[in-house]
Amino acid sequence: MKNVHNKIVTIFGAERSGIGAAKLLSHFGAKVLMSELDPFKFSEEKREIFKSINAEFEFGYHSPDVLKADFCVLSPGMPSNAPILDKMRAKNIPIYSELEVASWFFDAPVIAISGSNGKTTTVNLIHHVLTHLGFDSFLGGNVGTAISEIILDSLKISTPKKIFVVEVSSFQLDYVSSFKPDVATLLNFSPDHLDRYDSEESYYAAKLNLWKYLDNDSFAVINSDDDVLNHYSMPKQSKHLRFGKHKNRNDVFIQNNRMMAKIGDNAFEVLDLDRFTLPGEHNISNALAAVCSILPFSQDVMAMGTGLSTFSPIPHRVEYSGNIKGIKFYNDSKATNIASAKVAIQSFTNIWLILGGKDKGGDFAELISYLPKHVKQILLVGNAATTIATQIGDDFPLVMCETIDKAIDYALKNGVAGDTVLLSPACASFDQFSGYEARGDFFKNYVKEQFVRDV
Repeated sequence: MKNVHNKIVTIFGAERSGIGAAKLLSHFGAKVLMSELDPFKFSEEKREIFKSINAEFEFGYHSPDVLKADFCVLSPGMPSNAPILDKMRAKNIPIYSELEVASWFFDAPVIAISGSNGKTTTVNLIHHVLTHLGFDSFLGGNVGTAISEIILDSLKISTPKKIFVVEVSSFQLDYVSSFKPDVATLLNFSPDHLDRYDSEESYYAAKLNLWKYLDNDSFAVINSDDDVLNHYSMPKQSKHLRFGKHKNRNDVFIQNNRMMAKIGDNAFEVLDLDRFTLPGEHNISNALAAVCSILPFSQDVMAMGTGLSTFSPIPHRVEYSGNIKGIKFYNDSKATNIASAKVAIQSFTNIWLILGGKDKGGDFAELISYLPKHVKQILLVGNAATTIATQIGDDFPLVMCETIDKAIDYALKNGVAGDTVLLSPACASFDQFSGYEARGDFFKNYVKEQFVRDV
């Protein structure tokens, strides 16, 4: 735990992670200035929060006071090339992510999960199984609750079975300088956030920071089925665990439709996959990752299997949302990149696929080979609609629908019983919504309204 008492700290970004960092640092005696460039992010609720922790705050500008800091904390949404950061660097003021700062105060083991896709489902699986095993699990990070917030929550209890489970994004890993989880799991690599990174390699390099500070007490966990990820070497200084479909080289694997885990020289059944309710091969991979990440803390594979079998689906991740006249609706709003949409598409047939939103710089032509077997028609929405149409071209039928409600109306008018309407946008949501959650909620609510109208 680092001593931050009386340190002057500037926090850039008054959203979830920035507010969490302000609370945590203030709790340990730091003098905090919250600086938010966007004036529209001010609210009376935030004013009360900052006043309650004796933090100063400013909205709509960065004052000269931000340069008086001993260090600054960068919210993940703030780009690295922001002019104010150049001024911080010129004064040699250290720049940290909220993840890095929060990690100074961990007082129990940490399981950290990153990768391009599947992070949220995997951390929720881990959290659920750990709770079933009797651990006091604290879940946070990119999944919804700031890491700083779960640390503050954890201070309220004293238990020998405390454990932290954190989902970490590439943005959070950009500014780490010592973050060393006990288990560091990489799920997969595929192009993403190319609107922020100048190349796939720089994006992957940010992800690999998860392994940068591991030591011989740490476990690096890798998906042996992911070809891109396996081009990179695992850290030599840590212990290694692997998961994948095949028995060879993997510590958790599939054999005869059963999930198996190696303990010593023997392999034990964790779960008959017929008892696992999440759809799609990608979710089986997520479950393998979850078990592999838990093995350093428990070898009760029977209890792990029970935990997996009782897990409920996560909202906005291929979430069943209703049935109207035999047409099923699934909300996969969390699919904000092309690779994530691919795995959702492969889970169904006869799909009316809703694509579009805010383009993140991917190549939508990568979807073409998946379309004929699974998709009836693509329904385009949002700012990226024209880009998607251009990249897919005449290889597949497309309809410009502009908005999600119009896409649903079109599918209901033209679909038949047995079809699936899948919102798996492969884009960010910020052109029309405040986040993927708001987009998914809109989809579900509109489906519900059509069901009531149909009845």
